[in-house]
Amino acid sequence: MRIAAVVHNEVRHDARVLKSASTMKARGHDVRLFGLTAGESESFSLPNGIPVRLEHRDLSDRTPRIVREQLPRGRDSAIWTSFRIQGETVFQAVKAEFVPDIVHIHDHLALAAAGLYKEAFDCPLIWDAHEIYEDLASIEDVRAVVNARIIEQNAGHVDGFVTLNRSIAQFYREQYASLPEAVLVPNAVERVAQTSYDGRLHAAAGVEPGQKILLFQGGFSPHRGIPNLLEAAALLDEQWTVVFMGWGKLEEEIRAVAEETSSRPAGRPRVAIVPGAPQDELLSWTAGAALGAIPYENTGLNHLYCSPNKLWEYPAAGVPILATDMPEMKHKIETHGIGFTVGRELDPREIAAKVNALTDDELATLALNCGSFADVDNWQRYESRLEGLYAKLAGPPTLDEPRRAHDAAVPTAGDGRGAPEDLPGDSPAREEGLLQRVSAGIARLFTGK
Repeated sequence: MRIAAVVHNEVRHDARVLKSASTMKARGHDVRLFGLTAGESESFSLPNGIPVRLEHRDLSDRTPRIVREQLPRGRDSAIWTSFRIQGETVFQAVKAEFVPDIVHIHDHLALAAAGLYKEAFDCPLIWDAHEIYEDLASIEDVRAVVNARIIEQNAGHVDGFVTLNRSIAQFYREQYASLPEAVLVPNAVERVAQTSYDGRLHAAAGVEPGQKILLFQGGFSPHRGIPNLLEAAALLDEQWTVVFMGWGKLEEEIRAVAEETSSRPAGRPRVAIVPGAPQDELLSWTAGAALGAIPYENTGLNHLYCSPNKLWEYPAAGVPILATDMPEMKHKIETHGIGFTVGRELDPREIAAKVNALTDDELATLALNCGSFADVDNWQRYESRLEGLYAKLAGPPTLDEPRRAHDAAVPTAGDGRGAPEDLPGDSPAREEGLLQRVSAGIARLFTGK
């Protein structure tokens, strides 16, 4: 098959996009990635040979287009037009490159051009929803409504729907009846052999080799519990250092705390900060931690139901997890014994007390469980679901095609085949207050009330 995978970013750091494309490339398909960049347009190939085309994100026509289309003045028209321009830019890149048999759309912005793909190529569309876009953390109301508008207007073009877990699948099923039944493909990491730790994280953070590290890795964004971790750091025993590895808006806030004068001995700082690691080296850095933090704040459905990459990245490196007790994360952590959770208020005193109380034996047991978890719950386990969806949408193979596992059943949110631990008995997608708020926003979009 000729597969066009499209997304609104620069591709290189989007682990989910890269894994999905690699899976289909490894099965012999012609996979090409298309995205956007703030810089100059460019073409390159990934190490596995997948070609990537990035188009310059040019929004200079936004205001003239609003005028041409006689849209009302305001931020909603600006966002709506900006998203459409970007989606169309990626579409034009695909159209100039080749005629795909299937288009795999990642996230919501690229979905704005779904109708154009259907009209130009008349091929099946897969939509991969990485998040709940109407209720992202701290999203402004107008952007939430525009995001919902994109999904509502394009859901009917979608032939195959992929998302992360049962809670998010249930949300989309309730909000967008025209979407197909969801195929659950979590953010699991690829199975890798765990190697011995070489000391790189300790060296970069400036901590002595025996120091225990509580690691936060990823984007330094608001609503990820970073201020709470910084407060907890002041309450941790001297054997613990909180290390932040990544980049983002809160970097200066973290750096200021890291540079504060401390009475602690040299090599045992309260807080340290190091740059983000390349994706292909990430686990080698992560392996230096004694504990990995996912302290997301309960700000919207997207955080409430999240199951981020780190939920698999930490265990793959042999590192137990400290996370907020969001239902999907809590279920995975408790089912496999790979860490512990703290309350959604993220009280720094509770965080510090639980970390300080951990014994070496308890950490060793949790780390052992992480190894077992990584062996059984990884990307290789779930990629057959993606393959099955492609096969189902592509139709029966021709006489010239080798017959693959074409008729294999595709696990969905409804049947639960293949991974019982992804389907908690009580679906947590029942936070009525938040659901009502999102539903009201969508209703305002169409009624104006």
